[in-house]
Amino acid sequence: MRQSIYLIVFLFSVQCWYADLYAQNEQVRPAVIRIDNPAKAEEPATPIIVADGFSYYTTQNGIYLIFPKTNNNVKLMALTGQLIWSGELVSGRFYIPTGRGIYFLRVNNKSYKVSCK
Repeated sequence: MRQSIYLIVFLFSVQCWYADLYAQNEQVRPAVIRIDNPAKAEEPATPIIVADGFSYYTTQNGIYLIFPKTNNNVKLMALTGQLIWSGELVSGRFYIPTGRGIYFLRVNNKSYKVSCK
């Protein structure tokens, strides 16, 4: 009986340890914000860059994307290659909060180096 209780306590503690370890390693995915009112967007810290089929500009807080066409496959990666955000965006204006740094933006299988200053 005593051994059964020890085994249950041991298994419970292992489960708690594993859940805590998993929570520490889980990455927080930044939210992509759709901007319906362009007046609410920040002023560009860099010039607006017109790329193949879309435009973008950066601020010290994030990246603004402007898509005139629908169905845009977007990936945002850190300089180390770690995937920060991935998804499909439709036409419109979007904001990805990133903070300062250098990122790789991949839109419809073309890559762009983006610097948030």
